[in-house]
Amino acid sequence: MTRLFARRQVGLFLLLVFAQPLAAIAQSDVWSADLESRVAAEMSRLVAAGRISGAVTLVADTQQVLLASSHGTADPVSGRPMTRDAIFRVASMTKPMTATALMKLVIAGKLQLDDRVSEYLPAFAQQRLADGTVTRPITIRDVLTHTAGLPGASGLSGDRTLAQEVDALGALPLQSVPGSRWQYSSGLTVAGRLVEVVSGLPFEQYLHEQICQPLGMQDTAFVLTPAQAQRLAVTCRPDPAGKGLQVVEIPDPTQRRMPNPSGGLYSTADDMAKFFQAVLRDVRGQERGVIGNTQAVQQMLAPQTGELVTGFTPGNAWGLGWCVVRQPQAVTRLLSPGTFGHGGAWGTQAWVDPVRGLVLLLMIQRTEFGNSDASEVRDAFNEAVISSYHGKPQESARVAPFLGYQNAVHLQVGSTTAVLCPEAGGRVLKFEVAGQDLMFVDERERSWQPGQPPASSAGRFDIGPELVIPKHPVLWSGAWSWEITGTGSARLVSQRDTATGVQLLRDFRLRPSAEDAAKKGGPVISGAVLECRQVIMNVSDRTVEYCHWGRSFSPGGGICVIPVGPRPSRFPSGYVMYEEQGINPSAVDEKIRLRDGFLEILGPPRRPKLGFDSYGGWLAYVLPGNHAFIKRFPALPDRVYNEAAGLTLSVWYPQQGGMIELEPIGPR
Repeated sequence: MTRLFARRQVGLFLLLVFAQPLAAIAQSDVWSADLESRVAAEMSRLVAAGRISGAVTLVADTQQVLLASSHGTADPVSGRPMTRDAIFRVASMTKPMTATALMKLVIAGKLQLDDRVSEYLPAFAQQRLADGTVTRPITIRDVLTHTAGLPGASGLSGDRTLAQEVDALGALPLQSVPGSRWQYSSGLTVAGRLVEVVSGLPFEQYLHEQICQPLGMQDTAFVLTPAQAQRLAVTCRPDPAGKGLQVVEIPDPTQRRMPNPSGGLYSTADDMAKFFQAVLRDVRGQERGVIGNTQAVQQMLAPQTGELVTGFTPGNAWGLGWCVVRQPQAVTRLLSPGTFGHGGAWGTQAWVDPVRGLVLLLMIQRTEFGNSDASEVRDAFNEAVISSYHGKPQESARVAPFLGYQNAVHLQVGSTTAVLCPEAGGRVLKFEVAGQDLMFVDERERSWQPGQPPASSAGRFDIGPELVIPKHPVLWSGAWSWEITGTGSARLVSQRDTATGVQLLRDFRLRPSAEDAAKKGGPVISGAVLECRQVIMNVSDRTVEYCHWGRSFSPGGGICVIPVGPRPSRFPSGYVMYEEQGINPSAVDEKIRLRDGFLEILGPPRRPKLGFDSYGGWLAYVLPGNHAFIKRFPALPDRVYNEAAGLTLSVWYPQQGGMIELEPIGPR
């Protein structure tokens, strides 16, 4: 008899890293040259901290492996180093393969997704809840989406067939009404048995013949040979006393047992990559897919669970056997909407990002993460890879030097150019329309060197409230990653900031202003619109509260126009002035006048900083050259604005310096 979870103490880890990157990566405009070192640094940090004993990390596109690295040890007791061909228990990463196997039969017309399971498996003919209530019959779609109400296991143990396991499941009461809620379950075990019944082949044989063998997955199986078992990575768990990791004894991998469609496969990083690459090729309509039917694959990967809360991390939906990222956040925050994949109980994870065309694969063997889907290991790997990806440069979006910066992102639409600065603060350095730059740029920007704080100029974004937020130079002036995301579009992402507990993401898009006119039926305004969507991502373990703050500097000497908006101002003059003794809500200045529903700042007032509570959702600045610079932003009267005095925007217009700062402020 095999003993489960017997433990040995592990106290020493070898920090070994073996990388096999594609040579073209370092020369590609699509990737940062330090992709390999970023991934290695994160994995080495986690090994040194005793979070994992080792890992294999892999990045691929539809056609090739871009990076495959091994880190740490496969067996921390013997010191056996982790290698690229190490074999892992992939656990629930088996589920997408089972779902794909079943979808091949759906395409062949052998069954339909909305067929009753009982049509093929009589044990499911009389489904009831625990109180005896008869429910509607469960469907194949239900079992693939974990909405059938099935329990997690049959309760059987020891030697048994897949047929016996599934029949035992059919005899158990349902835990919820089918379709009423998402509950991680044994649904894919039922799907595997359906494959057997409909195909006439044992499940493991069908999987091998229809998926593994055609894709060349030679090390993927439910039972290992003695030679393969020598490459099996050891499973570890945290020592309860906090002294590193303990080794977990597992059943003999060479002994035959029930082929569990929900979690029984062993595999390698390269084998799993072949499967996920093939699915990605199917999504993109390319040859050498695994199903060969783009429409069917897209159906498999489309959210099927409506508004039900699904998964173990927020923002996800469930497809047919696959987790689908609907709203990226938390551990998925840097992935694209529509990213699909699955994790395993022992820490393995695959994400396929169809927008970027990438497969991200992490192979580790560790238990007791609490929630392995949200583990810091997965998060660190995702961030190291995505922050190294620069996207594909194009005519309207490219990277080139500007002023003192070597990696400025240039966006171009017609005669309008915007230049972004990822090297220092994720800022807008230039917004030029028909030859006139609407940004004020300090001369010190021209001689900027890495490590220097940037000057207070050009276009900035920030978070607040200004008077109480911790100082955050990592966000304000630190290095950001960049990615070209489409025509005239780019994304900048900050580093994690421990002072505030957040990471910032900024999506920029430069588009013709004629799009606005076409939508609203108004006059066409020459020039272009630079959109920015900033996301504040909490990466701490505490609750934090901040507001968005958009700052930009323009050349001085012009007139600023602010609409009074739909709600009367709380201030007698429509604004406050920051005086030496504090905020003055009753200030009056000859340079500021109210006319026809607008406040006009005709020049620098006696005190430079002004605050407003306008909900008009825009402000304009007319430059001396007769160009109008307009900033639009959401105005939300029903939300709390927790900047001082409840301000919704601020203007700083000094009498010296030749500039004006325009600052919309967001709600809490």
